[in-house]
Amino acid sequence: MPSSTGSALVHINPILNVSDLQASIKFYTEVLDFELLDTYGEPADFGIIRWGEQEIYLCENGQGQPGTWLALFVTEPAALYKQLVANDAKILMPYTADGGEYRVADPDGHVLRVFSGASED
Repeated sequence: MPSSTGSALVHINPILNVSDLQASIKFYTEVLDFELLDTYGEPADFGIIRWGEQEIYLCENGQGQPGTWLALFVTEPAALYKQLVANDAKILMPYTADGGEYRVADPDGHVLRVFSGASED
């Protein structure tokens, strides 16, 4: 819906400050279900990852702040949790049988709060 300016927000992409871009890319693409879209710089110090229509920017020792929290709403939280455990991800708050929130840390300590979310077909 356009605002009083006539403009509409299309999407927001968080920028995470990471200490090792390649380690972060590996975590998000191999442990989670993100795909790497591109990296920039020589050597690369900025990357864009995507899961579905959602993108996150990763910036090595630059933009963003350490300790950022993100809320991820996924259609299969139990399956994702099993994948995280199988890959020795740092679980901060375990998954419970009631299907509530669980938390995991990425390699830089950013906290991913995972919730069940309906598919947007």
